[in-house]
Amino acid sequence: MKIARFVAIIATLLAITAVGAVAPARAQQPNTPTLSINQVDASAFPQVRIIVTALDDRGVPAAGLTAEQFQVLDGTDRLTVDGVQVAQDQGLRLATVITIDTSGSMQGEAFERARQAATDFVNSMGPNDEAALVAFNDRVTPVVALTGDRQKLVAGITGLRAAGGTALYEAVQTSAFIAGAAAAPRRAVILLSDGENDTGSSTATAEGSVAAARGSGVPIFTIGMGAKPDVAYLQSLSTGTQGLYRGATAGTLADVYAGMASLLRNQYVVTVRAAGAADGADADLQIIALVDGTPAGAVASFKRGSAPAQAQPPVDTPAAQVPKPESGGSSLPTIIFAAVIILLVLVVVGALILRWLARRRVHMAQLRVIEPNIKQAAAQPLDGPVRTPGVVSRVAAVVGTGVLREKNGTGQVYELGAGPAIIGTSAKVATIVFPASDQIAAEHARIWLRDGHYTLHHVGGMSRKTFVSGLEADWLVLESGDEVVVGSHNLIFEDPVSAKP
Repeated sequence: MKIARFVAIIATLLAITAVGAVAPARAQQPNTPTLSINQVDASAFPQVRIIVTALDDRGVPAAGLTAEQFQVLDGTDRLTVDGVQVAQDQGLRLATVITIDTSGSMQGEAFERARQAATDFVNSMGPNDEAALVAFNDRVTPVVALTGDRQKLVAGITGLRAAGGTALYEAVQTSAFIAGAAAAPRRAVILLSDGENDTGSSTATAEGSVAAARGSGVPIFTIGMGAKPDVAYLQSLSTGTQGLYRGATAGTLADVYAGMASLLRNQYVVTVRAAGAADGADADLQIIALVDGTPAGAVASFKRGSAPAQAQPPVDTPAAQVPKPESGGSSLPTIIFAAVIILLVLVVVGALILRWLARRRVHMAQLRVIEPNIKQAAAQPLDGPVRTPGVVSRVAAVVGTGVLREKNGTGQVYELGAGPAIIGTSAKVATIVFPASDQIAAEHARIWLRDGHYTLHHVGGMSRKTFVSGLEADWLVLESGDEVVVGSHNLIFEDPVSAKP
């Protein structure tokens, strides 16, 4: 390829370069080849290794690109392209974090298709690749740590269940941290979600999660499932991390996962050589590729002489500041003060751990006695919603005679049926919906019928309580006449059948 032709190409791509300095890898117009810079490794400067994704005008990974089809600039300095190889051919190990939305809105065919598509992705991994599995509803759960054991990953996917809210922002932070800490030279996150962040149990924000993802140096490929995903957030997340967004339905989900697997298998590793010293200065790396004769360009910021950025933990805890001794004074008081502080911290942490262990022992013992009968509950579902001013309830199927009756105020009656009846503030997951309150969680407590008796399980966390007859509740069997207190709502449980001798 002649230099003059590359100069012409650069002239046509000045707009791409100018825009890319602000928003790297911005999406181009449809039916145009696209180029994305996924990672830049300048730790061996002046040799720089760039991992890129090239798509043709159909959105399909471009095949057969050679060094002659790439032009790379560091600012205005042209870099020598030493070689271009497909990442898989070069044997570069890939670490992928597979993050799946397991909120209640995913239940049904969509969730089954999601599990199957994720399983197919795992089975398509290269022999040296590894993956991790993260699930999120109103909590984020790292299910399987990074591993090359496909059977372990598939077992983790098979065991996923859908219920609860959507802690989307916290899931992004956790996934980026796990991927950013991986030792593999190539890293990625594939995140599937069908809704917006709707949980109050996490302090993560949209802006903070995107910033954490960018800081990890890992591309995040997002999939918006169904009709109500947060498309704007998912697109900004992928654009800001040099990833890619795709929409999907239950019918197309398998193809979307397969396309992302193909894309990751066909990434290019462009090795270039720069002039100058590894001064650690910030720079803009510009790369142009000719895809089927049409130029495509991208820009990414990097530091001359630095490895790929590493992710930071999702929550930063400021280090304790120990006062410095005055000049010329003794350091003994400072040492004693620091030792007392450390001792107090250890005592508090130890007490919290002992309390958690005690609660867990009680919880596990109760769980063995009154484990929820999920099959029975599924066979006896709740019917459609009935709305009253300020309150939403549902009429139960004609199975089970238990009710909750408001002690004060409206005197509203909530029929429980066989359950599970879910008390909370989120209309997406709750069947008995109360107005938003700091004292009531989105999914606060569950009640269902088991062996002729109603069982209550508090799921609202330690900061929001459920009280039954004046005592804090975790797991228990309700008796007719029990007073259930949720926030400011006093509810009397009545069941004429279970009350009979």
